[in-house]
Amino acid sequence: MNEKHDQKLESTEIVTDNRVVSKLQNFWYHNKWTVIVVTFFVAILVVCTVQMFNKDKYDVTVVYGGTEYMDAEQRAAFLAALEGVLSEDYDKDGDRAVALIDYQVFSQDELYYETEAVIDGEETVVKVEKVAAHWNTEQYEGLQSALRMGEYSICFASPYIYQTLLADKAVKISTVTDVPVISYDGKAVELRDTDFYFYNEAMQVLPEDTVICLLPQYAVGASAQDKIYQRSVDLFVSIITYDVVE
Repeated sequence: MNEKHDQKLESTEIVTDNRVVSKLQNFWYHNKWTVIVVTFFVAILVVCTVQMFNKDKYDVTVVYGGTEYMDAEQRAAFLAALEGVLSEDYDKDGDRAVALIDYQVFSQDELYYETEAVIDGEETVVKVEKVAAHWNTEQYEGLQSALRMGEYSICFASPYIYQTLLADKAVKISTVTDVPVISYDGKAVELRDTDFYFYNEAMQVLPEDTVICLLPQYAVGASAQDKIYQRSVDLFVSIITYDVVE
């Protein structure tokens, strides 16, 4: 009897008098890492699903890349102006809603400002960063990645961002509207050349040399869906051809 008892203890099975508990313990002993990994991924899936169903719905999303930062009030007013020229409530949820994804990015020339300082008892002019250089790099790379995803089609951008990330990708304006507009390269329009900017004070939170352009339809992301992409086209045209008859 003692010999059999010793043999059981030497095996990898967990021994207990309760058969149900014994089976559960043995299952856990042999499969615990599988259970842990599966549980982890199930938890991630549940969280993502909940976030997907709970997040606010928007008819159109636009992107801004440039030096300006909008506070909550400015942001709300900016979006309200865009929503005012949205042609319809596309998702029929009772609201014309526009979302903004923004990145505050400076060129190397824009990143620094000069100020006077006393160093070793002497006044001198020094350059000071407006934001941390590493943070600026992260913002630039974040914007770059966002533009590759095919999720966003309308871009508001500083001249620097337009020239470095958008100029070679933007759609020719003549392909989306026959209405003549002032454009310096056939693709982008400076906000100062639009009535929409002039007559909407909320838009003037952005510098007047900010440009607006339309990216092409991608094979991936939200823009891959024709009806989603067309929403951006319609809003883009509404902005650049906005006309106020006095």
